[in-house]
Amino acid sequence: MSVSRRIGLKRLLVAATGVLYLTGCSPVSAQAPVTSAPAPATATTAADTPGKLAARGVQRFTLSGWGGPALPVWYLRTADTPADAPILFVFHGVRRDADRYISEWIDIAAREKLVVVVPEFTSASFPGARGYNHGNVLDEAGAATPIAQRSFAAIEPLFDAMRAREGLTRPQYWLFGHSAGAQFAHRFVMTGHAKRMERAVSANAGSYMFPDTRYRWPFGTGGLPDGIWAPEAAYATRMTVLLGTADNDPNYPSLPRDPEAMAQGPHRLARGHAFFAAARADAGKRGMTFAWSCALAPGIGHDNGGMAPFALAVLKEQSSVISCPD
Repeated sequence: MSVSRRIGLKRLLVAATGVLYLTGCSPVSAQAPVTSAPAPATATTAADTPGKLAARGVQRFTLSGWGGPALPVWYLRTADTPADAPILFVFHGVRRDADRYISEWIDIAAREKLVVVVPEFTSASFPGARGYNHGNVLDEAGAATPIAQRSFAAIEPLFDAMRAREGLTRPQYWLFGHSAGAQFAHRFVMTGHAKRMERAVSANAGSYMFPDTRYRWPFGTGGLPDGIWAPEAAYATRMTVLLGTADNDPNYPSLPRDPEAMAQGPHRLARGHAFFAAARADAGKRGMTFAWSCALAPGIGHDNGGMAPFALAVLKEQSSVISCPD
């Protein structure tokens, strides 16, 4: 077969996949759970990937049409990663440095045959902690934003777009967030957006949404409009609070210092322990199933790359995981 004909066939296949996706028929496994129709999001080609990352197989595209601003996406799927590989969303920190975050997961992804996806929540499109860390759940006046416009709402359409783009068949996804990304991750779970998520890891968050009405959103459940905090669904979701034992610097530059955040503890390690204990106690008082866990990364400070291997162990449920002391 000539080169031109092979290229033509390849383009025909790509076009067919796009038509299937845009008409709601994504090429996924027949065993995938039945869900509501995905948002009419499209994945379009973005700017070229920087050379060093491109050489390692990292690709980029932009997710559009999901209800919020256009969302740049970085992802890695090596040539030998199968269609049924785990799909891991990784959420970056306050510097919005998705390129660094995916670079620190490349070796793990290649070795473990993972599809790693890092959405880039730019400061221009998702301003401040409200727009990113806190999911754009409330507007500046404290009213609930439409669900489709929340930052949290991008993940399910992005999951559909990734499966269509790469022909992936996994019916659920994993989620890992570090620092500001950990704030995003645990609030994503607690506000009921984790529709097809299998497991989440929230690592080294600087502040938390405590299940306590004495503290107002985003530090607690006080003042939240009805329907945003659904404890029964949240507590039944498999989430691990992962804490670096050396992330205990009370003077760390990016540590949130709002009065409500300071009330949670002097540093990230203490705040994580306090949050998990408060959630476990609240679930117990309510008589609800509590599927969360707490784990430690010994000797690791505020470091996404350092936390990544421990997060993988949690996601794979390996025996090496060290649980937090009671």
